Amino acid sequence: MKRLLFVFASVVLLSSCEKAPVKPQNIRFSILGDSFSAFQGYVEPATNDVWYCPPPNNYIDVTSVEQMWWHKVATKTGWALDVNNSFSGSLISNFWGFNTGLYYSPHSFIRRMDNLGNPDVILVFGATNDIYKRAALGDYVFANWTEEELCMFRPAMAYMFDYLKRNYPTAEVYFMLDMELCINDTSIDDATRQAYIESVHYITSHYDVGCIDIYGIHKDAWHPNVAGQEAIARQLIDAIEVDFNV
Repeated sequence: MKRLLFVFASVVLLSSCEKAPVKPQNIRFSILGDSFSAFQGYVEPATNDVWYCPPPNNYIDVTSVEQMWWHKVATKTGWALDVNNSFSGSLISNFWGFNTGLYYSPHSFIRRMDNLGNPDVILVFGATNDIYKRAALGDYVFANWTEEELCMFRPAMAYMFDYLKRNYPTAEVYFMLDMELCINDTSIDDATRQAYIESVHYITSHYDVGCIDIYGIHKDAWHPNVAGQEAIARQLIDAIEVDFNV
């Protein structure tokens, strides 16, 4: 995978002749996400549905934007948020089975991915609702997608990465995956969960997209709480530190 905006020392007097990267500056990042990333007043467009809110409307202990994973990452790295296009409840696919498709389908990831600004880094944090609502997996399709196929998880994910790579050619793209989604949901068996996970890993590899597997996200009401948001931020920073020397 290419290394974005690395600045190398001109001469390094080491026997290995390795050149040490200097921490990049002025990196802008955008988010394509769902409720895990959506805090009131910090999504674009502003009409996007959110889940996290300040008191008295908060559902769990996350009460300020500073507690969100992406805000912690920005603080740690010095990066600037460009666009946070997160929409609570959204699926990657246009799966019509979620609430009969009358509301969430028009707000899928693949119908919002054209509004991410001009970022150097794109962080896609999703599959949450595709797995939760068991969107049809479909086949692996990497070109000439039909509308029916875009209602299925695998084709829609491939379509998304194809679009992001072509339309944001200078941006580094990462996909963040909650590896424990629905792990305590008895209505979904482990084999089904693993099929989604394996699909994500296969498709991200096909498009040379960095897949960051996130573990141990503490949650309340099915959403990352303060400890969970911190765990997401810490693991993301650990994953990108080699690429960006953060």
